Amino acid sequence: MSPSSTLDESACTFNAGSGGAAGTLTGCTPGPFQNGILPPPGRTSYPAATPNLSSFVASNGSPTLAPYTDPKYGYVQQFNLDVQRQLGAGFFADVAYAGSHGVHLQQYSTNINQIPDSYVAQAEAQSLAGQPVAIDQPIANPLVSPNPSIGNLATQSPTILAGQLLRPYPQYTGLSLGGYGCCGSTYNSLQATVTRRFQGGGTLLVAYTNSKLLTNTDSLTSWLEGSGETGGVGAVQDYNNLNGERSLSSQDVSQRLVISYVLDLPFGHGKTWLSGATGVEDKVVSGWGIDGITTFQRGFPLKITWAGTSTPLEGAGLGISNIRPDVVAGCSKGGNRSLTEFFNVNCFAAPPAWGYGTEARVDSSLRAPGINNFDFAIFKRTQITERFGVEFRTEFFNLFNHPQFGVPGTAFNGTYTGAGNNGFGEITSDNGDANPRLIQFALKFIF
Repeated sequence: MSPSSTLDESACTFNAGSGGAAGTLTGCTPGPFQNGILPPPGRTSYPAATPNLSSFVASNGSPTLAPYTDPKYGYVQQFNLDVQRQLGAGFFADVAYAGSHGVHLQQYSTNINQIPDSYVAQAEAQSLAGQPVAIDQPIANPLVSPNPSIGNLATQSPTILAGQLLRPYPQYTGLSLGGYGCCGSTYNSLQATVTRRFQGGGTLLVAYTNSKLLTNTDSLTSWLEGSGETGGVGAVQDYNNLNGERSLSSQDVSQRLVISYVLDLPFGHGKTWLSGATGVEDKVVSGWGIDGITTFQRGFPLKITWAGTSTPLEGAGLGISNIRPDVVAGCSKGGNRSLTEFFNVNCFAAPPAWGYGTEARVDSSLRAPGINNFDFAIFKRTQITERFGVEFRTEFFNLFNHPQFGVPGTAFNGTYTGAGNNGFGEITSDNGDANPRLIQFALKFIF
């Protein structure tokens, strides 16, 4: 920097001082910092004499921060054991165990400012005993904060709920960590396949998987899961007890069977039947074949939510939301699996006023309708000359036109049947990703 410039000005004329006085700059051109260097967000102060980052965060009310104080980096451990054996009659078998363990899996937003569970238990006991709930009592507001929801001098509320002062960070109405490695998963599966190659041409493959996926979080970007085929994801109701949120994953597929095949039918010249056919007869009976894929899969587990009026615990604003219903003890949830009542809706009850519901984050005993689909094709290859041939195919997708139903209503509002039950337990749509029976024809010239 030249002697005739500053951070705020440039192209100045320097006038030397006399008698030991400091020199001066005149005739300056204003520079990019003519108003001084502005402090970055978070360095503005509250009060003005003490700049700090916390004052900026607190003024946002319910911020989400990077987990910079305790970063946990996710990783996955995988385990595999595979046994293969060649069997007689052209069969080949493969049986494998595949497992994985996810560690420090991230959540998009992890609440770290929830009132401790000990005070929730105390509130529930007081409520059941008919006593005033201590955490719900207004007290004089001792906080001074730029957070307008807590109070900032002239505009602050004179009172505040006692429970607010019992939260880990009482100066915030909410505080979350973004992308925090709080959670984990466990996956175990049996994977078996049987393959047969036929001497006359063709292959049969049967693949079966039996698995279980347990997690206490489902996805870093849970909002992308939607509510279609999987029915969304299970929400956390108690961030103080993430081990208690461990359940089946929302994406758990416990059983899946896929049968695929390509078979040349044994008719015509050189085949088992009509092997002596020649001329026009051979052109008609030879070259026939079939192929297809048959899929059976269990549906995704259901996520039962509370859709009634917010409980007093939720309404207190102490960092607790997504309360789930209670489960009626000894009740079988299965039901008759009809479209109007896919499961037993009477197995659920409203959650307690000052406690957590007993329903799991993801219900292990209830699943949406699964997949039952047959895709089939029949084809005919005809060789016209040594250089030219033709193949005609007829393909059937969803051959038997099985409906693939959508997810039943899982939002329970305390009403079991009738117009006011919010569609709980009812199936009112099909799976948007599945199609009705589709037939298509194709003709291919080969040269």
